[in-house]
Formats: sequence, C-alpha cells, structure tokens
Amino acid sequence: MRKACLVLFALIVSVAFAQSPMEDLKKFFSREGYVIKLEDGQVLIDLGKGKVKEGEVFSVVEEGKEIINPVTGKVLGKERRTVGEVKIDKVYDSYSVAKINSGKNIMVGDKAILYVHDVCYEGSDEGFFKVSSVVDGLKKGSGCTYTIKEFKDGYGVEFLGSPVAFYAVPQMAKGQIERASLQDLKLLARSKLIKSLPSIPISADVGDVMGNGRDYLVVLYSGRLEVYELLKNDIVKRATYSLPAGTAVDVSLGRIGKESKDYIIVNMISGDRASSLILKMVGDSLIPLKTDIPYIMAVLDKNRPKETFVGQRFDFDNKFGQTVRLSFDGENLKELGIFEAPRGFRVDSAFYYKNYLVFTDSSGRIRVFDGSNEVFSSEEGFGGSYSYVEIAVGSAGKINYVFNPRGAVGDILGFKVAYVIKNAAGIVQRFLDIVKYSRGDVFLIDEQRKDVILLKQLVGGNLEEAIQSVVVTKDGRLLVLTGRTGTIPLQNKGELYEIEIKVL
Repeated sequence: MRKACLVLFALIVSVAFAQSPMEDLKKFFSREGYVIKLEDGQVLIDLGKGKVKEGEVFSVVEEGKEIINPVTGKVLGKERRTVGEVKIDKVYDSYSVAKINSGKNIMVGDKAILYVHDVCYEGSDEGFFKVSSVVDGLKKGSGCTYTIKEFKDGYGVEFLGSPVAFYAVPQMAKGQIERASLQDLKLLARSKLIKSLPSIPISADVGDVMGNGRDYLVVLYSGRLEVYELLKNDIVKRATYSLPAGTAVDVSLGRIGKESKDYIIVNMISGDRASSLILKMVGDSLIPLKTDIPYIMAVLDKNRPKETFVGQRFDFDNKFGQTVRLSFDGENLKELGIFEAPRGFRVDSAFYYKNYLVFTDSSGRIRVFDGSNEVFSSEEGFGGSYSYVEIAVGSAGKINYVFNPRGAVGDILGFKVAYVIKNAAGIVQRFLDIVKYSRGDVFLIDEQRKDVILLKQLVGGNLEEAIQSVVVTKDGRLLVLTGRTGTIPLQNKGELYEIEIKVL
C-alpha cells in the first residue's frame, strides 16, 4: 500500500511540474533573439508577433569567445559584453523593428536579451515563493514595468498595465488523488551554514520590522538584541539594543500596533517575575515603547496578530499562570479578557498551526489542541534550550528553569506543516543540573485529516548542541539557530543554518 501511495504521489507531482506555469514564466522573462539588420538608427530583431510587444526594451549583447572548463573541457557559455539598448517600435509576423536608445557599436549578429529591471507580484505568499524561484528580483506590490498577477486558475502577466500573457495551472481531473500524506514520504534535511554568531542566541524570530515588506532576522542574546538584514547567503547587522537589567528568555514579532510594521516583543525575567518590553525600529535604531510588562508575551498567529496577541503571568512561585488577551495602542497595553488556554499551557513555546494550538508543556510533551479538545500529545520529551533563569531554592540551592523554543509554520511540497524542536539533554544536565545539550532535532507536525496529527522527524535534521530557534521567512526559507557551550563562557557561540528539505 505504501509503495502504491508513493507511486501515485510521484505521478501526480511529476505531471504537475511538467505542466507548471513556472516554466512558462521563466521563458517569458528570458526571451532573446538576434540583431539581423541595422538601418537609420534602427535595428531589426528576429522576434515577431507572440514573442515581443511594442515598448519592450532589450539589451544588445556582443558575444565573444567560448568559456571552457579547463578540467572537463565542457563549454560553459560565451563571453558577453553589453553594447547597447533598444526599444521595440513595431512588431511584424516574424520580426520587429526597434529604436536604438543607447549604443554606437551594435552589429548584425549581436544578441538581443529582454531587459527586466523591475517585476511586481500581486497574490498569495505561497505564489510569491513559487514565482520568485524562476523570476529574479521579484517584489510584492504594484507599479512595476511588469506585474505578475495570481488568479485561481493561473498567473497573468501585465506589461505597463496591459495584459500580455496568461499561464494556466493544470487542473486535476475528478477521481484523481488530490493529496498524499507526509507519512508516505521520506524527507531528507540538509543544513547549510549561513553565519557563525558571536554568542549563544537565546531566541530569534523574523518579520518586517522596517515596514518595507521585507523580512529581517531579530536575534536575542544575553543582555542585547540585534536586528539583521537577510541576504541569500549571509546576514548583515542593522541595529543593536542593550537590554535593561534582568534575564532575557524569548523574542517574538508581530504587527500589534497601528503601523504597518512588526513590533518586537522581548520577554524578560527581573527579580522573581516577568518584566518584558516592546520595541520598534525607527530608522536604524530600536526604540522602547513599553517596559516592565508583567507577562511573557507572544503573537500566536502572525496572520492574525491582534487577535492572537496574548500574555501569561510568570513568577518564581507560580511559574506560568493566568493567560490574557492583549491589545497595544501607542504606549497603552490593555487586557481584553481571559485567553481560554488548556491546562498545562505555556506561552513561551505556543503558536497556531492551522486552527490548532500547539505548545510544549512543562514535562516536555508536544500538545496539540483543537479548541478545548486535545488531539495529540507526544510521549517523548521535547523543547529545552539555553534560555533559562536560575531560581533560588532555600538559602543556598538553586534550580535552572528552562524555557522552550517556539515552533514555526511552513510549507513542504504543498503540505502546510509545523516545525517543532527536540533538544537532547547532556549527561551533566541530567545528573548535575548544568544546562548542556548533546544535539538538536527538527520534527514536523502534519494534519493527516481533521484532528488526526502526525509527528515526523526530519532525517538528517539533527544538529550539534541545542536548537535555539526555528523560523520560516515569507519566501519559504527554513532557518535554524543553534547554541553551543564551551568550558568557559568565552567559548560559547551560536550558528545560523538554512535547512533544505528534499524527498528521497
């Protein structure tokens, strides 16, 4: 049965990708031809009706010598030098006439390549992720030379506001299998190191803290908060904020204010209780909006930030206590009433996956609730991190109270999944109460059908030491931050990885 499911799933995926409009979009924005004639400040290009539109701009490129791999002898391409730019003036059946915008050395035989400097996208986040994989420089919004619009049955392309192309999404015939289960697939996780961090990250999150539509990585360290710009293979620090006295335990982002940007919620313990704060970015500076808040707070669903902004009281005697809904308006933080949390609820690790409330309780179990109905509880111990506070016990003793990392929601082959963390405690922690981890693993939560939950480990997803945070960017990147301790505090460090998931 399992083999049959895999074969059927493979057939469906292969058909879908073979007929995918992504390849059509890639071809549309990769159009090229050749200069076949020059006369009176104009050029003729061997692209006619159906291949070019009046007003489109092409770069003219002179091709040179072949580029050959000296090891394999394989031809990798040709040297290219841009010699001019032309704009299509008239289009005929098999060729077009273009005016020369710039360039004096254009020759017959030069290549004409579509000039694409700005492409906008209007549609869902999922569609944006798919299209951005084949169209370079894609940005959300409108007002670009080219605009790709997502529709229910496909993707349309506009040029200067006028429709020029439409690529349909293949529709599955009735009776075909619409969805397989992740249980039938063997997934391989491969980690790619992006950056070594200066110290152990306590917690992290991603969001649009600048209000420019882009994701930024916000990392909480002991004593400070840092905001990084996310690049393809690197991060660049944009801002640093020194935290007030206390122990930082968690950071969460969400659009909880009136502005079109994410605010930064920093959860801290000061003395024997929560003393958290809310920050926002102003230019390249972090500005505190509210401090000394007696809650551990989080936005449980970033798609519904104001509806799911909650706080839970915390103190050394009672640990996690009453949970309330919150609203934030300027400097005013208000309670909106009780948040009906299930027994054992902890906001430090809580988030919504679809309509399910997911969190790790104090005994280390992953628990999943549909309203007041518990639909899943893990048997193994999950959670654990280097985010902890020392709690005095009696006159001389202490215990380390550990906070659990929050999960994240992402997408794998059209499956909406949740990622949760399991950190394995080292021997010194189990016997001497010294916080130390031997490895970290990423697990998936998948809804097989209503109220039936699958928990699945990613093969190859384990990393050395503790996983401190797992986050998913708007464009679908899965990022993991780890922490590692040395024999002395100066040897403590962290690392940022990008996880790529493939089907074996």
